Amino acid sequence: MTAKTTRSLDHFVISVGDIEIASEMYRRLGFRVMPTMEHMHIGTSNSIVQFHDTYLELIGEFELANSELLSKGMEPWTSQGDVFWQTSFTSSRLDDEIERWAAAGLKMEAITSAARRVRLPNRGYINTASRSSYIWNPQDKLASLFISDHPVPEAIWIPEYQCHPNSCIRVAGFRYLMADPAKHVDYFSKVTGGEPAKRSNEGVRFETPRGEFVELLTPSALHARYPEAPQLSPGTETRGAVFTIVVESLERCRWALRDGGVPHRITDGAIVTGAAYGCGVAYEFVEGK
Repeated sequence: MTAKTTRSLDHFVISVGDIEIASEMYRRLGFRVMPTMEHMHIGTSNSIVQFHDTYLELIGEFELANSELLSKGMEPWTSQGDVFWQTSFTSSRLDDEIERWAAAGLKMEAITSAARRVRLPNRGYINTASRSSYIWNPQDKLASLFISDHPVPEAIWIPEYQCHPNSCIRVAGFRYLMADPAKHVDYFSKVTGGEPAKRSNEGVRFETPRGEFVELLTPSALHARYPEAPQLSPGTETRGAVFTIVVESLERCRWALRDGGVPHRITDGAIVTGAAYGCGVAYEFVEGK
């Protein structure tokens, strides 16, 4: 393995109690939120915040899920209320992955269809053919990752939905809050296909081929930099905590947050919002291309 992962970030899932309320919260953050959709084969609903090569997924209505994987298997997350669920990494084709995971000593769960009907910006609809598979972390289920493929990419990445009032362009990276980051290095290395780019007593950093990052940080290290980040829920050791989002203009981002009534902290080169305004996740906005 190398210091660069072989997989890039695909999308991020946040479980919410009410899709419409969550969607409105994200509009107040300055994101353009797609119309609510239903997963045709699994029963849950979602709303999407779309970027050029990744997306955020707000998912809810687990009581309607017709899959035990979602109705019962996700209880460790859903029992915490609005909370970051998992990060998905890219896969070119899930069917080709099964033997690879067995060789790595990890089990690839059954491929799940996440197909949904998408309303096009101007007129009409298109169906996605997205699929996912979970790779459970044997050390801590809450620290698990999953992989996804999108056989109909034009139904996932739609330019008109990528224009946001806060001028965001892409996800630069994501930070996990972990009681013991070192415990998860082997698992994250196997799933991402790369060794850490950086390691210290405070945490671990993985970097993708597209220049994205995933960091696993101790509570003291993360909260020293982001006091707005969430705390660990009682009885847990892992939680998704902070997104770093690249925006074209911090000034436009600040206006969008002001217009949305979202409190924010302005630092040297960034704007930070609290977890209470992001369905359990804090946001750091930085200017870039």
